[in-house]
Amino acid sequence: MTETRPLHVVIASGGTGGHFYPSLSIAQAAQARGDRVTMLLAGKHAGDQLRLAAENNLDAMPVPASRLPGKDPLAVCSFVWRFGSAMLMARKWAKRERPDVMLGMGSFAAAPTCLGGVLAKVPLVLHEGNAWMGKANRWLSRYARVAATSLPLAADCPCRCPQVQTGMPLRKSLLEAAKRRTLPDTFWTETGLNPAQRTVLVFGGSQGAESINALLPQVVAALGGEAKSFQFIHLTGSPHNDMLAEAYQRAGVRAVVQRHDPHIENAYLAADLVICRSGASSICELAVFGKPAILIPLPSAAEDHQTANARSLAASGAAWFLPQHEARGEMLADLLGDFLQNPGTWEGIGRRIGAFARPDAAEQAVQLLHDYARPQTR
Repeated sequence: MTETRPLHVVIASGGTGGHFYPSLSIAQAAQARGDRVTMLLAGKHAGDQLRLAAENNLDAMPVPASRLPGKDPLAVCSFVWRFGSAMLMARKWAKRERPDVMLGMGSFAAAPTCLGGVLAKVPLVLHEGNAWMGKANRWLSRYARVAATSLPLAADCPCRCPQVQTGMPLRKSLLEAAKRRTLPDTFWTETGLNPAQRTVLVFGGSQGAESINALLPQVVAALGGEAKSFQFIHLTGSPHNDMLAEAYQRAGVRAVVQRHDPHIENAYLAADLVICRSGASSICELAVFGKPAILIPLPSAAEDHQTANARSLAASGAAWFLPQHEARGEMLADLLGDFLQNPGTWEGIGRRIGAFARPDAAEQAVQLLHDYARPQTR
């Protein structure tokens, strides 16, 4: 039965921003509903995450993290000791505070906290961003009541609890821009881009941009005169962009080349086509903006989960999946040429990826927490 009373919600998060920022959105949605929220943060980025939680008026505290060991016996013994200690510490805290429900956001940094909550009989709900569930969540799924997923899980992905597709919680600035659908009046003049020209947004994220950055000059060269039909917003993830900017300039192609864009929502709104990796957050951002995309998964991503994400969308005709080992300048140039020749096909891809959009993902996750919370004692 759905709980409508205010809850004490605990969110166990760790690892990268890909785990933390969705948890922050869920925490804010729970707080807006009247719930009390405590964030338990682990991992090497916990200090910055604690600061961000405080800036958003959220209670948070650091907890010990446990990273998976290698094969060295001493490292394994150390891991077992640290994991067990962190788990027992979390159990003691949960027994004292008696939260109504715990949300685990993935990453082994937060796994002992989640298991400690389970030992204290706190209902566990998981959140999974990718189509291939991560190791920590797969292991914890045997103890969880339900998993909130951003994308449909791959058919062969082992998950031992029920799943509900709630979507990926995104930043408010992205959701507001996607709803508004209009660019700031000064965007085109400030960027020097032409609103009448086809705009391609290119980015590779913080870890996988290098090969995409190297690929784009080849694409522009292979397009030849057709390259001038496009203009590019290229977010490189690097401060060293002179050579890339010069390559666009030599080809006579308009381009904004920069490390990142704090207002990437404007880049999404301006883009007619996106070339990017296939991390869960990027895919869900593409979905809320309804943008057709060529997805080039990062092969070194853990357990190749980005390929699972890209395959999931491609199977629904919601994106073009291009493995990195096949990504050549000529291949991408052919796809851009097809984009010019068959715009209706690519508009259809944009509509189909839009079907994956869940702008209320944070609120849906909070509702799931209420659905599976500890029953109220009388």
